[in-house]
Amino acid sequence: MQITRWTDETGADLEKIENLLLSVHNDEQSDTSTGYVNWSIEKQFEHNKTEVFNGKKVKYNLFTFSVDQIPAGLGLDDDSVSKKTGFIILYEINGKVKYIIDKNSGALTLIRKMLFYTGKGEVIKSSLPFTADKFVWMISKIYSGENVLEGGSEFLENLTISTIRGFKGDTEDSLTTISAEGESVMNIISTLSFLIESKNLNQINIDFAYRTHTNIGVTLNNRNTVFLSEDRYTGELIQNNTYYERVAKIILLLYTEIIPIVIQNYQNDVDLNMWNQSKCIEFLQNVANELSKKVASRIEDLRARPEQLSLTLA
Repeated sequence: MQITRWTDETGADLEKIENLLLSVHNDEQSDTSTGYVNWSIEKQFEHNKTEVFNGKKVKYNLFTFSVDQIPAGLGLDDDSVSKKTGFIILYEINGKVKYIIDKNSGALTLIRKMLFYTGKGEVIKSSLPFTADKFVWMISKIYSGENVLEGGSEFLENLTISTIRGFKGDTEDSLTTISAEGESVMNIISTLSFLIESKNLNQINIDFAYRTHTNIGVTLNNRNTVFLSEDRYTGELIQNNTYYERVAKIILLLYTEIIPIVIQNYQNDVDLNMWNQSKCIEFLQNVANELSKKVASRIEDLRARPEQLSLTLA
């Protein structure tokens, strides 16, 4: 699922926003703008939940929604009418209400419609500072075996980058898997190919392990969106939690603890000159050298024992 995060700038608290969501939403149809009819918004947790993330008390709830979206000037029975469904997590932290919705395109419009907002700047998108350089830094960590990132505070634990499953760039795509072992020839080739295309790199598919969560699969990109692979999740939340309870906890953990740990560790390495342009070049050269050694060793072995290439026909 693709998710984006937004911040409410009206000063409203969680209870007020919940009341807005549960208010009657009248049908809107127009000859000049998109219409929204047949709203259904449901609160999934009878009582708001409160948990501590990153040392801060977080109060939250999750609402599911559906609405028929009608192109301007058309009727509800037109073939181009589409039903929009999804969920929105409301959470209050440090006196601010934030939203996480399983939408990117059209997310702001849906939030504003659900809350009856009509002014400017009432809801703003939260940015995530991910760049190609951060993605290369992450692969250097897992390749070199330094794939455990320090929590850095009493409220956070160490985060493990378990696997990089693939990446996406402006012109090239790769589905290769780069694991923490980093020793096989195929793993080195995958890593080298990954880095050669890093100038176009804008997305990375990665598995994390954190606390009692043995696998959290996410895709990070440079467009302020996150893709959560909920089917790849393994950990304590599998049991004794409904689907929406599990999803809400994983997503809140991702935004309040996991992503901040990644960003802070990257910044620490930059501040300490442990990661910069020269370090990146050095890393790339090390990968290339390691590949050359492995290939040379394999060629020497084949020359010494050519029978390895013999085929036995049945």
